[in-house]
Amino acid sequence: MKVYLFHGGGRRMVGRADVPEDHGAVFHVPMSGAVSSVTERFIVGVVTHLPEGGGDPVVERAVLAAPGQLVELLPGWTPLAS
Repeated sequence: MKVYLFHGGGRRMVGRADVPEDHGAVFHVPMSGAVSSVTERFIVGVVTHLPEGGGDPVVERAVLAAPGQLVELLPGWTPLAS
C-alpha cells in the first residue's frame, strides 16, 4: 500500500508498506515485539488523484501518516527512490 505524509497542507507520497488493502481504518504497529500493548497507530484512508490528461478521478486506499510519525515502523517499509 502506498504511504503518504501530510506535508504543507497537502499529502506527499513517501513510500510503500506491506499493509493489506482490505485492512480497516486504523493499522496498529507493535512498538516492542510481535505482541505489545504499546502500538503506533496509522490511519488508512483514501487519496484521490486527478489524471493529468483529464478523465475520471482515481481513488486509492493508502496509509496517511501525520507529521512526526515514523513511517519506517511500517512492515515492509520501502521509501521512494531518490
